[in-house]
This record gives sequence, C-alpha cells and structure tokens, in this order.
Amino acid sequence: MSFLVRYTLKSADDHAKQTQAMETLVAGLKAESLSGLHYSCFFTDEPTEFIGILEFTDEAAKQGFLSSASFASYRETVGPLFANPPRTSDIFGIATTRD
Repeated sequence: MSFLVRYTLKSADDHAKQTQAMETLVAGLKAESLSGLHYSCFFTDEPTEFIGILEFTDEAAKQGFLSSASFASYRETVGPLFANPPRTSDIFGIATTRD
C-alpha cells in the first residue's frame, strides 16, 4: 500500500524548519529499523508545499510507522507549521526502477 501526502505550510518562512524536520524524521525512521517501510520526501518550487511518498509492505508496517517515536516527534514539531492537516491520497504503483 502506498500514499501520497501533501503538506502545506502557513508561511514560506518555515521552509527550512519543515526541511529539517523531514530529514530528522527519515534519520529517525532509519535508526528505528522499521521493516516494510519506504519513505521519500520532496519540496516543490512553491516554498510552502512539500510531498511525502510512503510505501508499506502491509498493514503491520503502516502501523509500525504510525506508532513510531520518530513520527510522533515529527508531528509534534511541525504540526503547528501547517496551514491545514496534510492531505493523503492512496496511490498505486505501475512500475519502478527501484529493486
């Protein structure tokens, strides 16, 4: 199962904070060694817009991410910066060059 998450900040002034929070989240997830998870994050040419792509092998991997200390810390850090709650869409893979 895969999800596209769109994040919108209240202010472009928080671009660096969001970038750092995403980098910290990824480092934390790696340190927690969660299995069945692939997370990639991106910023766009609009300084208030960020995108995350989450891929889980199964529901247990998704729940492991949602209950992880890294994700809890991320939410606490950046929640106040968002203009609205992140928007999540189910996405479905077609093909990839990734193994």
